[in-house]
Amino acid sequence: MTQTIIGVFNTLQDAELAQTRLEAEGIARTDMSVHSNDASSSMTTGAATTDLSTDRPVGEANEGAMGRIEHFFKNLFGDDDRPEEIGHYQEAVRRGSALLSVDVPDGTATERVRDALYAAGAIDIDSRVAQWRNTGYSSYDRNAPAYTADEIAAERQAFPVVQESLEVGKREVQTGGVRVYSRLTETPVSESVNLHEEHASIERRAVDRPATAADLKEGFVEIKETAEQAVVAKTARVVEEVVVGKESSNRTETITDTVRGTEVEVERTAGVEGTTTGVPGATTGVAGTTTDLEGTTGVTGTKKTPL
Repeated sequence: MTQTIIGVFNTLQDAELAQTRLEAEGIARTDMSVHSNDASSSMTTGAATTDLSTDRPVGEANEGAMGRIEHFFKNLFGDDDRPEEIGHYQEAVRRGSALLSVDVPDGTATERVRDALYAAGAIDIDSRVAQWRNTGYSSYDRNAPAYTADEIAAERQAFPVVQESLEVGKREVQTGGVRVYSRLTETPVSESVNLHEEHASIERRAVDRPATAADLKEGFVEIKETAEQAVVAKTARVVEEVVVGKESSNRTETITDTVRGTEVEVERTAGVEGTTTGVPGATTGVAGTTTDLEGTTGVTGTKKTPL
């Protein structure tokens, strides 16, 4: 049994890029179709391009783009037994999104195709519907007009959520230094030394004795006087060394600061009777995010299941 997997993309261009990507992964282009509310949107089947409303070549049918989408889902599910989720997919097209449908002949390839659509940028339709409900959406209204380009841009207006981050680096700064000088100094000192001296002494004394021949001889005696003098000598010795160098150390410093950020708050406002549903400008989801879809089930046979 053939199953149909449907992915929702923000724009027709995103859906077409996803179609090209899936084709590169081995999915035949004849098994894929792109649908949007663009007047030129059509369904590709083999080599022919046909209008979904009448199965006639494009240009021979006058039904609008949303009518072709309606006819596409009618072929899948009929008129009576149509899941509520189908209206959400039609609402997505009305609000400017595009659908990429993939026919899977082998049911075992369903998960592979589903994962490929996610990887190609398919959005979470359940999350998108939850955002619509915050603005008053309840269900798809086939009589509601398609969004204009301005309404699409207003609904998908993005509010940036900013968060500052603290980045701490380090740089080298000069904190001072040491300069060493070597100077010649003179310091007065005193030292005591004992000096020895020898002097000649003359002593005359009175004598009264008879003179002898020896006393009558001539002669002389010489006595030398000596004295010690202080001799000064200086010897230089190295008694200390001053070694100049650098040593490194590490320290941990905790930086305390305040970072700024913004938060986006969504406030639901009361609806006014008589206004149309689906107020533009209330969507805060980021386009292009992919998450698991919830609430969809696989149906085999003639019933086909959207993503």
